[in-house]
Amino acid sequence: MYIGDTEARELICAIGRKMYQKQFIAANDGNMTVRVADDAVIMTPTGVSKGDLTPDMLLKVDFSGNILEGTYKPTSEMPMHLRIYRENDSIQSTAHAHSVFLSCFANLGAELDMPLTPSTAAISGRIPVAPYRNPGSSELADSVAPYVRDFNVIMLANHGPISWGRTPLEAWHILEESEHYAKIALIQKYIVRRYRPISKSQIEELAITHDVIINPKRLVDAPLDTNNAEPAFSLAAMPIPSAVIDDETIQRIANAVVKKLSKA
Repeated sequence: MYIGDTEARELICAIGRKMYQKQFIAANDGNMTVRVADDAVIMTPTGVSKGDLTPDMLLKVDFSGNILEGTYKPTSEMPMHLRIYRENDSIQSTAHAHSVFLSCFANLGAELDMPLTPSTAAISGRIPVAPYRNPGSSELADSVAPYVRDFNVIMLANHGPISWGRTPLEAWHILEESEHYAKIALIQKYIVRRYRPISKSQIEELAITHDVIINPKRLVDAPLDTNNAEPAFSLAAMPIPSAVIDDETIQRIANAVVKKLSKA
């Protein structure tokens, strides 16, 4: 059962405003689609800020890319969105953005698999990176296809994230949760540089108690044991290093010292 055209248009406009307000997109970035029939979706146009969308700007297209309704030009990412529907018939909506933190990891080519919180483990889970392909191309659509059945969000290398779900709100919430995950991961990994992880057994318990099915391919890299049930420590008493030097920098300094001493 699909939602009606009018509701789909209104939801896309509402989510588009959220995307813009939360800085998931800039200028005319990003795109969304909602399935309204076996062979039709409502889709955002190209060249329009998603914060300024109105229902009449949206297009209705079939799975072959033919425009059924609308006067605007469809998003250039149409092949990618339509391919996702063809790969998994349970999907009812897709959402693509250029959000800052997920885009940073997409540019780095690093999948997100840190066992940080129950929500990230259960909602987004591991977020892989699809190899770079030219935006808007059939090759980009092909690069996404292998992930559609096992994941609900991925990062496009040097591009940004795309999510999908059984409803438009689910696709948006997955994308929003994933960006939150990326922000926490960046802070824990590169600023705080330490954390107490959730364990495999805690994730299994989470799935059972909340009736969540976690695809094994989406499991984050959780340890068997953790210390997160132990008493908290004093943050005020935690020493702050005056400087943090990575191993590569230490090696360069050591080489420079050796070189200088050899000339002494």
